[in-house]
Amino acid sequence: MSLSKGSSIVQPRPDVAVLCDFDGTATPHIALDMLYREFGAPICQVLNQRWERCEISTKEETQSCFATITASRTEMESFLASLSLDPGLPDLVSLCRRRGCSFGIVSDGLTWCITYILNRHGIYGVPVYANEIHFEPDGFRFSFPWYAPETPLRGTSKPAIVRRYQAEGKRVVFIGDGLTDFEAAGVADVVYARAGLWTYCREHDIPAIEFSDLADLLTKWTTP
Repeated sequence: MSLSKGSSIVQPRPDVAVLCDFDGTATPHIALDMLYREFGAPICQVLNQRWERCEISTKEETQSCFATITASRTEMESFLASLSLDPGLPDLVSLCRRRGCSFGIVSDGLTWCITYILNRHGIYGVPVYANEIHFEPDGFRFSFPWYAPETPLRGTSKPAIVRRYQAEGKRVVFIGDGLTDFEAAGVADVVYARAGLWTYCREHDIPAIEFSDLADLLTKWTTP
């Protein structure tokens, strides 16, 4: 059964978890890349290219890029305040809440960035699984609470989080667009994919539903 965002038919589905990537999916931006361009040194562009080629890990890229940043938390948040969300995200969150589905953001970015941007747009109370930045008097410190050895290049192991929900008896809907989503797409029960993730799913015979943005996804929503 398909359910558009305007449908009045709402069936409770507490056995479903919806996990959505952030950068390039919940927002059209790549928040950390924009911070690096605004506040970091030119070497950040080189580091990002190496990360995209899987030559360095997210941990290495994040720590090395932030080592070049002297801006304060306030300065960076003023910049993040200008970043937009996909206009369909509030409707997706609302749909999940009406149906009793678990909803969370899974990202290889930073919880701080994600939560700040969500809150700026009036979205609160969404669990965020991402890497952590700690603002300390002598600089920045990072921790990676969702790291797992099965995805050594990622700070956040998205497939491990998918399996965590599945172990609780939930069917997992995964929504993503790019490199850090590849492994999760291989273990999720339902996959909505765009951009690079859609290409990856086709090349690896992973069943997926293509979408262009979250409003489009809602028109294609299929009960897991």
